[in-house]
Amino acid sequence: MPGISHVAHTFLAFLTDLKLRRAPSLSELSRLRNGFEGWLKIELYLWLIERYGLRAGDDVGVEYKVWLDQRRGQMDRATKQCDLWVRDAEAPGYYHYIELKVPFANYNQGKLFLSASDDFWYMSRLLASNQSAATGSAILLGAGFDEHAWRRAIDEAVAYAGNDPAQVQLEVNTLTLDEAPPLQWAVMTKLYPSRSVSVVSSAGAAPLPVS
Repeated sequence: MPGISHVAHTFLAFLTDLKLRRAPSLSELSRLRNGFEGWLKIELYLWLIERYGLRAGDDVGVEYKVWLDQRRGQMDRATKQCDLWVRDAEAPGYYHYIELKVPFANYNQGKLFLSASDDFWYMSRLLASNQSAATGSAILLGAGFDEHAWRRAIDEAVAYAGNDPAQVQLEVNTLTLDEAPPLQWAVMTKLYPSRSVSVVSSAGAAPLPVS
């Protein structure tokens, strides 16, 4: 079935391909001190279609309103707008819901990281059975950050979401660029139990390992 299996591994493949195809553009982006989130969303959306042969509107899409689980504490809204959704390749009828954030190491970075933490908190509280959620993720691509400060901020965002560690996949890394400052990236993913059950029952395979 067309789709993706692992959000972080897919994003790493996207960045690897992007570094080959769009090296000059990435170098320019790494020097910016304000957002390029819209560019990232469309670039990733089109790459997913081309790389995996996905059908726009059926297997992948942008700007989707997801319902939130009101049984979880401190919920202040009924829905959350997410940037991307992609069909799950291993669980028929299930989907990966993704939020994108592009924080910058400027005077506004604290507010940007708080917003990214909120995004993962909400994506960890999807009404999973209602919208066939396989996973909920927050993908961050940051410019101008020290590697250690970046890792600390991501760890704080994961802790803030309050998930069972067994249900979280986390990938944090650096994208080095020739003659330009590196970009930091991270993918925080909440695995929903309904997806694991579907994978086992439909494909006879174990759920994806936590990385």
